Amino acid sequence: MKQRTHTWLALRAIALLEDEGKAPNLVKLLKPHAKDAAIGSWIPDMADAKKGFGDIDNHIFKLKPYDRLGKQRFVRSKEKTLQDLGSHRLITQFIRDWGDILGTDWWQQAYRADPPPGQHLANRSMALSTTLVDQLILGDPKVARLVPGQVRFAHNLAPDSRPRPEEIATYCFMLSHFVADACQPFHCDARPMAGYSAGVHKELEAHWNKLCGTYFEKKKLLKTTDSPHTILEQSREVDQKIGVQFADNVPDLNAKDLWQEVVYLCRGSFTVSSILVPPTRISYRSKTHTTYDAVFKSRNVSPDLLPTLDQAVLHDSVLNIAMAWKNMWKTFS
Repeated sequence: MKQRTHTWLALRAIALLEDEGKAPNLVKLLKPHAKDAAIGSWIPDMADAKKGFGDIDNHIFKLKPYDRLGKQRFVRSKEKTLQDLGSHRLITQFIRDWGDILGTDWWQQAYRADPPPGQHLANRSMALSTTLVDQLILGDPKVARLVPGQVRFAHNLAPDSRPRPEEIATYCFMLSHFVADACQPFHCDARPMAGYSAGVHKELEAHWNKLCGTYFEKKKLLKTTDSPHTILEQSREVDQKIGVQFADNVPDLNAKDLWQEVVYLCRGSFTVSSILVPPTRISYRSKTHTTYDAVFKSRNVSPDLLPTLDQAVLHDSVLNIAMAWKNMWKTFS
């Protein structure tokens, strides 16, 4: 995802939690900082935030065929994949409707991601979520008033050492980035054609940036004098452009923790990438690239493919961010 899209996704997730009304204090923590903390949603892609890892690929989970002993552990049937994702996600229906393109052999193959240390997308998501729980426990008086329960040793902490709402909100937006990237199909495919600069990956993200609109461009957003209420209203207006509707319900995670949930999301996204560009067309060992037009605009492609993909990926990214935040908040309920 590009900056503008990441920003919209996180802001829309706050609005979704507000509409649901079941975590009002979490909304009170995030909403006032909707503008200033939004930088967190694009920080992970900024070169200065990647020191020690290089300028690219510092949060990945790219799957490919796995042929070593014990491979059955990494086989995931279509039925199990759909079960892991759950009916509340639109990507589940996308895979159900389009997954036959892959054939039986694809579903019986083992696939695995092997990201380098420090770059594992699920690890990064889980680490941030755990850190946020600690920040909420140690939070300053403004935070403490919002978080249920008491911290009896809080008076022993130096006031300046206690996390502020602005800091916690920024880290929540950073978590949103990693969760959203798990929903990008080409972010989860190890084939060279799925690399960011290879063609379709970058061009699809430019398409989503255009759908979200210029209101969420960082130069414009950081200068706006709009209230947090107006900013969230602007995020809701994008729904109609994409053609999505959100239920006023943010489910619990399907998995036991966020780490496993992000792995499920990446497996689903890898499946979608393989549907969009089947391995019968570009194999997992091929260095061939492809373009946005070739995937979505050729005469043999259904005109429903792109809008259906837009709705599934963007809807689910918002929902998954809200689910991740709510799961973190449930620690205190």
